[in-house]
Amino acid sequence: MVLARSVIDKFEPGSVALSHHSAALAHGLDVYGVDLGVVHLVRLDGGCGRGESGVIHHDARPDDDQLVQLDGRVVVDPERAVWEVACSGTRRGALVVMDSALHHRLLTKHDLSDPDQRFQRWPRSRVARLMGCLADGGAENPGETLMRYLCWENGLPAPDTQVVVVRPDGSFVARTDLGWELYCHFGEFDGLRKYWRDLRRGEDASDVVVREKIREDAIRDLGNGLSRATWVEVQPEGSAATATRIRRDLERSRRLYTHSRTYIA
Repeated sequence: MVLARSVIDKFEPGSVALSHHSAALAHGLDVYGVDLGVVHLVRLDGGCGRGESGVIHHDARPDDDQLVQLDGRVVVDPERAVWEVACSGTRRGALVVMDSALHHRLLTKHDLSDPDQRFQRWPRSRVARLMGCLADGGAENPGETLMRYLCWENGLPAPDTQVVVVRPDGSFVARTDLGWELYCHFGEFDGLRKYWRDLRRGEDASDVVVREKIREDAIRDLGNGLSRATWVEVQPEGSAATATRIRRDLERSRRLYTHSRTYIA
């Protein structure tokens, strides 16, 4: 954002607007698989599209209602920014930014269906709409999104997000990133940030690890399985192996824990 602001501030006010992932970041959205050394601008002054010195100029001028002011700078609105990212990158990148837009309540599932058909003629808009169908605002970070994506890509059952685990008396045990109720199984994304974010006064990361272990034991003691995945394991090169492991874990939990459960639809 420092780079993006320094670039746009060199132009006459109102002549350009931040777009694509530069705009998505300005709105506080997560992105994945983009080049953060490149700034995207859309020309509002009729200038031509081009790329030079790490700046991509786009000549597809947005409608006036697709432009907003943020900190005194013109930026495309969240909807257009999300669609620009989704249509110009990978499926993973599209799902990450769409999940983030839902999570931050900047867009709705209805918005991701392109109800006004503003983006239907854009290249790769079909891929973007598909990812919009999969998007879930329960994902709190890109790692959780990528963990869900690898389930979809590898044909695993679709997990629910932010699943609450309770004891038979209804008392709270834990809230997990993912859950497969019919398999009595839960999933957790383990990013390094978790072990620093949850630090309490006077603690170090080892204290968080111990607390996580106690939490996991409580989940398992209720007759459930749990799978964890790290950042490396949800990347494209490792996702197939991770999916194979989760599939094995799901089957094990189904075999061990579901025989005595009753579900009422």
